[in-house]
Amino acid sequence: MLRLIARRLPSALVTILLLPVVARRFFRRETGVDYGITPARKLRLLGTMIRNNARVPSASNFISHLLMAAEILNVPPDTPGVLVECGCYKGGSTVNLSVVAAACGRKLHVFDSFEGLPEPDSVDAGHVVVTEHSVSTYERGAYAGTLDEVTTNVRRFGALEACVFHRGYFSDTLAGFDEPVAFAYLDVDLATSEKECLHRLWPLLVPGGFVFTDEAHHLEIAELFFDRQWWTSEFASPPPGLVGAGNGLGLFLHEGGFRSSIGYTVKLDRDELDRRPG
Repeated sequence: MLRLIARRLPSALVTILLLPVVARRFFRRETGVDYGITPARKLRLLGTMIRNNARVPSASNFISHLLMAAEILNVPPDTPGVLVECGCYKGGSTVNLSVVAAACGRKLHVFDSFEGLPEPDSVDAGHVVVTEHSVSTYERGAYAGTLDEVTTNVRRFGALEACVFHRGYFSDTLAGFDEPVAFAYLDVDLATSEKECLHRLWPLLVPGGFVFTDEAHHLEIAELFFDRQWWTSEFASPPPGLVGAGNGLGLFLHEGGFRSSIGYTVKLDRDELDRRPG
């Protein structure tokens, strides 16, 4: 155990030292100012996220939550839209996102079966993770957290009043969802689930809205954001791409460089983009 801690300590120290760099948008003075979020409150929010990451089992890290918080706090208050989380496990990311939602006066809609993953099909039997030279496999029922577990964790450590929970598989629960979406976080593991979430949520996403995915380092997930045929067929638009595709955003030190599992895309209005030479 001590050997494991000693091996991970240099990486953890580097991450802490670089936090003002990797989470620079969160620490900017302008971030959150329209919601009355002061620098002192941002530091308290950071402390809350760190503590919650230690308190609640999570498949993601507080630094990823911090990056997502930065984008949520930069959504103009007069922009309509709720926050959406698809896949919450035990609620580790939910507690932190709920606190941010409450600070912004927005609702966080949480979608999960609360029974774990559905049966993977042949596409999702294994995902290639090039950076780790490995294949991740999945099975039905993995990453299960009951609705009672999640709501208990959010009640204790987050802002339960900001949350709306949708129990069931995405194909059922997202079908009747029609709220404008300002921000979405997809931690769904399976490519078929990622497609279903994008199919339902992308048309609801406001211009400039962010979609974060926690499987940016999985080939079968990352390639979806560059699949021109699928995006043309589904939305009559070109694919948006994915920042962090292949090895995630450079948040954590590993052999060979910095990487993580998180990546994002933005719903850009291509007609309004600045057209600059080169």
